[in-house]
Amino acid sequence: MAIATTASVLACGVDPEPSASGSLSDSADGTLSATLTAGDGSGDSGGTGNTSMSSASAETTTNASSATGPLFDVGQGEDDSGSGTTGPTGPGSCRLSEIYGAAGGYPAYNDPAYDDFDSSVLIMTSHNRLGPNDPVLRVIDISGPPPPPNLNYAAPMYIHPTWLAANFGGGIFGLTLDSYGNIYISASSLWQGSTTPGTIYKIDKDTAAISVFATIPNNGPAFGNINYDCVSQTIRVVSHEDCRIWQLDMNGDVVSTYHHGSGDVSIGAPNDAGEPNGQFCPLGERMWAVQSHYGRVYYSVWWEDGGRPNGAQQNEIWSVAYVDEGGVPDPDTKQLEATIPGLNGANYSNPVSDLSFAATGWMLAAERTMYSDTGTSAHQSTTYELQQMMGTWQVVGTTYVVGELPNSSAGGVDHDFADGGYVWMTGDALDFGTPNVVYGVQGTPYGGGDITNSTLIDHDGDINQQYKTDLGDLEIPIPGDATPPPPPPEG
Repeated sequence: MAIATTASVLACGVDPEPSASGSLSDSADGTLSATLTAGDGSGDSGGTGNTSMSSASAETTTNASSATGPLFDVGQGEDDSGSGTTGPTGPGSCRLSEIYGAAGGYPAYNDPAYDDFDSSVLIMTSHNRLGPNDPVLRVIDISGPPPPPNLNYAAPMYIHPTWLAANFGGGIFGLTLDSYGNIYISASSLWQGSTTPGTIYKIDKDTAAISVFATIPNNGPAFGNINYDCVSQTIRVVSHEDCRIWQLDMNGDVVSTYHHGSGDVSIGAPNDAGEPNGQFCPLGERMWAVQSHYGRVYYSVWWEDGGRPNGAQQNEIWSVAYVDEGGVPDPDTKQLEATIPGLNGANYSNPVSDLSFAATGWMLAAERTMYSDTGTSAHQSTTYELQQMMGTWQVVGTTYVVGELPNSSAGGVDHDFADGGYVWMTGDALDFGTPNVVYGVQGTPYGGGDITNSTLIDHDGDINQQYKTDLGDLEIPIPGDATPPPPPPEG
């Protein structure tokens, strides 16, 4: 276990949010229990918890119920007031629905243009095809009744006037939400890169204003994906320059970094010889997706793509456990979780760019069609469902077929928490001229399907133009009363 101590990188601070105390502990029989105490809203730092791995199912001392409502509704808990972010009730900043690490409160912007939006929204990123004044971040209202399937649904959208490519250094991909509804955006390596490759941005939950949350010393390549962990109250972001997952506290300071290839963990910023060097780090060490879940951080490893097949290696999903509730990785616990097969019998796959854990316990993995470090294409990627069987995650197939032109995953995936709800995916050619041209997001029922039983939403409302490869990631805020995704079942 290699852990080095170095200086941290400073960035702008953030205001403290209301918090609470709580703990997670392993019981004698190996199950995980949660003791949760509501906070007083004073803004003091919240409690922490032991999130070490357990092989058994989880039991909690809470009685959080599953979300209910129409199929097209992510639900809202009684403790949710407007934004669904009223006070944490679990370890760290976690609400009941977030106690295993997933997070995502509702933004509640005080802009009159946002007044008609309730807590059922989808947030997505995109490329700036039309130039620096092209919007690259939008909030989509998905609170209405289910629209007719396989037709463009003109969903209400909110775009703050400042959410333009020029203010993010170009097109953006990775995003995450903290427990209070603040959005965090990582500069993207896609679309020929970013003018601000080391910058992570914060979108304020009330004002929708953009600020710089942190800056990491990238000189050329930018980031893969980004994830907030409510237990440790830290953010993790994947760097494509030094092949590390950077862990940042909520002041933007570096807590730790983790290198998949070497297993090196630094406390504070790393001291890698020759870095930053302005070059992409090697395939096989490079990561993209990152997601905290039940005391481990799950991440994808990019070995190959459409332009660079690898006959000896496949794209992979790995995980590593945390040393303690602070979220620093323990490299001795690193383990391979799954390998990604070639699509439709191909001898290669494309990298997994996003991961999501559902309330049913399964994992969703979305691929992004790539042919080089920054070159992206379409129609060669899918969204896989994985289930844990006999102690390992198994790819069980393409339950969710994206696009009228199949295999059109654009690399973003999430799900709502309603009974009978939807899995949502970014995708190209969702409708390819029959009768509209829809590039944006597809919502498919939990049970699976394709466009014939799915809701389609064009990302900018222009149903006459193809915006191939322009789509990014997406996130859906978690209702306060939703049942949290359970831990992996016993093998």
